[in-house]
Amino acid sequence: MVSLTNKNSGPRHTLRFVSRGLEVFVDTLIGFLFVAGALAMFVMVITRYGFSWSDPSIEILVRYSMIWGTFVGVSAAVRFGVNIRFTMLEQLFGDVGRHRMRIFSDVVSLILAIGLAFSGWALAEETFFFNEIMPTSLRWQIWPFHGAIFAGSILLILQIGSSLLKVCLEKHKNPATDNYNSGI
Repeated sequence: MVSLTNKNSGPRHTLRFVSRGLEVFVDTLIGFLFVAGALAMFVMVITRYGFSWSDPSIEILVRYSMIWGTFVGVSAAVRFGVNIRFTMLEQLFGDVGRHRMRIFSDVVSLILAIGLAFSGWALAEETFFFNEIMPTSLRWQIWPFHGAIFAGSILLILQIGSSLLKVCLEKHKNPATDNYNSGI
Protein backbone atom coordinates (compact mmCIF):
# COMPACT_ATOMS: atom_id res chain seq x y z
CA MET A 1 0.00 0.00 0.00
CA VAL A 2 1.30 3.45 -0.87
CA SER A 3 1.76 5.86 2.01
CA LEU A 4 0.08 9.22 1.63
CA THR A 5 2.60 11.02 3.85
CA ASN A 6 5.73 12.45 2.37
CA LYS A 7 8.70 11.39 4.48
CA ASN A 8 10.97 13.94 2.83
CA SER A 9 9.15 17.00 4.10
CA GLY A 10 8.85 18.80 7.36
CA PRO A 11 11.19 20.75 9.60
CA ARG A 12 13.71 17.94 10.14
CA HIS A 13 14.14 17.40 6.42
CA THR A 14 14.53 21.14 5.88
CA LEU A 15 17.12 21.37 8.67
CA ARG A 16 19.06 18.42 7.23
CA PHE A 17 18.90 20.02 3.77
CA VAL A 18 20.20 23.37 5.09
CA SER A 19 22.88 21.62 7.16
CA ARG A 20 24.03 19.60 4.15
CA GLY A 21 24.04 22.75 1.99
CA LEU A 22 26.23 24.50 4.57
CA GLU A 23 28.61 21.54 4.62
CA VAL A 24 28.90 21.54 0.82
CA PHE A 25 29.48 25.32 0.85
CA VAL A 26 32.22 25.05 3.50
CA ASP A 27 33.95 22.15 1.73
CA THR A 28 33.82 23.95 -1.62
CA LEU A 29 35.09 27.19 -0.10
CA ILE A 30 37.99 25.42 1.62
CA GLY A 31 38.97 23.68 -1.61
CA PHE A 32 38.72 26.89 -3.61
CA LEU A 33 40.81 28.86 -1.11
CA PHE A 34 43.63 26.31 -0.95
CA VAL A 35 43.67 25.76 -4.73
CA ALA A 36 43.67 29.54 -5.32
CA GLY A 37 46.53 29.91 -2.84
CA ALA A 38 48.51 27.12 -4.50
CA LEU A 39 47.96 28.57 -7.98
CA ALA A 40 48.95 32.05 -6.83
CA MET A 41 52.09 30.60 -5.24
CA PHE A 42 52.87 28.82 -8.51
CA VAL A 43 52.48 32.08 -10.44
CA MET A 44 54.70 33.85 -7.90
CA VAL A 45 57.46 31.24 -8.26
CA ILE A 46 57.29 31.37 -12.07
CA THR A 47 57.43 35.18 -12.17
CA ARG A 48 60.14 35.44 -9.52
CA TYR A 49 62.55 32.83 -10.86
CA GLY A 50 61.56 32.86 -14.51
CA PHE A 51 61.30 36.59 -15.06
CA SER A 52 63.19 37.99 -12.02
CA TRP A 53 60.10 39.96 -11.04
CA SER A 54 57.56 39.35 -8.35
CA ASP A 55 54.69 41.46 -7.09
CA PRO A 56 54.38 41.30 -3.29
CA SER A 57 50.60 41.37 -3.73
CA ILE A 58 50.70 37.74 -4.77
CA GLU A 59 52.45 36.80 -1.54
CA ILE A 60 49.73 38.56 0.41
CA LEU A 61 47.01 36.80 -1.60
CA VAL A 62 48.63 33.44 -0.86
CA ARG A 63 48.96 34.27 2.82
CA TYR A 64 45.35 35.39 3.19
CA SER A 65 43.93 32.50 1.15
CA MET A 66 45.72 30.12 3.51
CA ILE A 67 44.47 32.04 6.55
CA TRP A 68 40.90 32.03 5.20
CA GLY A 69 41.16 28.33 4.34
CA THR A 70 42.40 27.53 7.82
CA PHE A 71 39.75 29.48 9.67
CA VAL A 72 36.96 28.13 7.49
CA GLY A 73 38.51 24.64 7.67
CA VAL A 74 38.25 24.51 11.45
CA SER A 75 34.47 24.16 11.15
CA ALA A 76 34.93 21.16 8.85
CA ALA A 77 37.32 19.63 11.38
CA VAL A 78 34.59 19.80 14.03
CA ARG A 79 32.17 18.04 11.71
CA PHE A 80 34.56 15.13 11.21
CA GLY A 81 35.64 15.00 14.85
CA VAL A 82 39.29 15.77 14.07
CA ASN A 83 39.41 19.03 15.95
CA ILE A 84 41.51 19.47 19.06
CA ARG A 85 39.55 17.85 21.84
CA PHE A 86 40.14 15.88 24.97
CA THR A 87 40.44 12.62 23.02
CA MET A 88 42.84 10.94 25.43
CA LEU A 89 40.53 11.63 28.36
CA GLU A 90 37.54 10.43 26.34
CA GLN A 91 39.27 7.09 25.82
CA LEU A 92 39.94 6.67 29.55
CA PHE A 93 36.28 6.98 30.53
CA GLY A 94 33.43 4.62 29.82
CA ASP A 95 30.52 5.46 27.58
CA VAL A 96 28.86 7.82 30.05
CA GLY A 97 32.12 9.63 30.81
CA ARG A 98 32.98 9.81 27.13
CA HIS A 99 29.57 11.30 26.40
CA ARG A 100 30.02 13.91 29.15
CA MET A 101 33.54 14.76 27.98
CA ARG A 102 32.25 15.32 24.45
CA ILE A 103 29.58 17.68 25.79
CA PHE A 104 32.20 19.47 27.91
CA SER A 105 34.65 19.82 25.01
CA ASP A 106 31.92 21.13 22.70
CA VAL A 107 30.83 23.70 25.30
CA VAL A 108 34.43 24.87 25.85
CA SER A 109 34.97 25.01 22.07
CA LEU A 110 31.75 26.97 21.65
CA ILE A 111 32.84 29.54 24.24
CA LEU A 112 36.22 29.91 22.51
CA ALA A 113 34.54 30.23 19.09
CA ILE A 114 32.24 32.97 20.37
CA GLY A 115 35.24 34.84 21.79
CA LEU A 116 37.07 34.39 18.50
CA ALA A 117 34.06 35.76 16.60
CA PHE A 118 34.03 38.90 18.74
CA SER A 119 37.79 39.32 18.25
CA GLY A 120 37.48 38.81 14.50
CA TRP A 121 34.68 41.35 14.28
CA ALA A 122 36.73 43.88 16.29
CA LEU A 123 39.80 43.37 14.09
CA ALA A 124 37.84 43.73 10.84
CA GLU A 125 35.98 46.75 12.21
CA GLU A 126 39.22 48.42 13.31
CA THR A 127 40.90 47.96 9.94
CA PHE A 128 37.72 49.19 8.23
CA PHE A 129 37.43 52.23 10.50
CA PHE A 130 41.05 53.28 9.97
CA ASN A 131 40.81 52.52 6.24
CA GLU A 132 43.90 50.33 6.26
CA ILE A 133 45.12 49.43 2.79
CA MET A 134 47.64 46.81 1.67
CA PRO A 135 51.11 48.28 1.18
CA THR A 136 51.41 46.74 -2.28
CA SER A 137 50.57 47.69 -5.84
CA LEU A 138 47.06 46.25 -5.44
CA ARG A 139 46.07 48.80 -2.79
CA TRP A 140 43.21 46.60 -1.53
CA GLN A 141 41.33 47.15 1.69
CA ILE A 142 42.55 44.89 4.51
CA TRP A 143 39.27 44.48 6.42
CA PRO A 144 37.74 41.84 4.09
CA PHE A 145 40.78 39.65 4.66
CA HIS A 146 40.56 40.11 8.41
CA GLY A 147 36.89 39.21 8.15
CA ALA A 148 38.06 35.61 7.70
CA ILE A 149 38.40 35.30 11.45
CA PHE A 150 34.83 36.44 12.00
CA ALA A 151 33.38 34.40 9.12
CA GLY A 152 35.28 31.27 10.11
CA SER A 153 34.17 31.73 13.72
CA ILE A 154 30.52 32.01 12.71
CA LEU A 155 30.83 28.79 10.69
CA LEU A 156 32.58 27.21 13.66
CA ILE A 157 29.81 28.31 16.05
CA LEU A 158 27.20 26.77 13.74
CA GLN A 159 29.15 23.53 13.43
CA ILE A 160 29.86 23.23 17.17
CA GLY A 161 26.22 24.01 17.91
CA SER A 162 25.18 21.24 15.55
CA SER A 163 27.71 18.86 17.11
CA LEU A 164 26.58 19.77 20.63
CA LEU A 165 22.94 19.24 19.71
CA LYS A 166 23.73 15.88 18.16
CA VAL A 167 25.78 14.76 21.19
CA CYS A 168 23.06 15.86 23.62
CA LEU A 169 20.33 14.07 21.67
CA GLU A 170 22.15 10.81 20.96
CA LYS A 171 21.95 7.90 23.32
CA HIS A 172 25.11 6.41 24.69
CA LYS A 173 26.45 4.13 22.01
CA ASN A 174 28.57 1.12 22.71
CA PRO A 175 31.79 1.48 20.70
CA ALA A 176 32.24 -2.29 20.55
CA THR A 177 28.88 -2.93 18.89
CA ASP A 178 27.95 0.34 17.22
CA ASN A 179 29.74 2.47 14.71
CA TYR A 180 30.71 5.18 17.18
CA ASN A 181 31.71 8.41 15.49
CA SER A 182 32.95 11.29 17.58
CA GLY A 183 32.28 13.82 14.81
CA ILE A 184 29.11 15.06 13.23
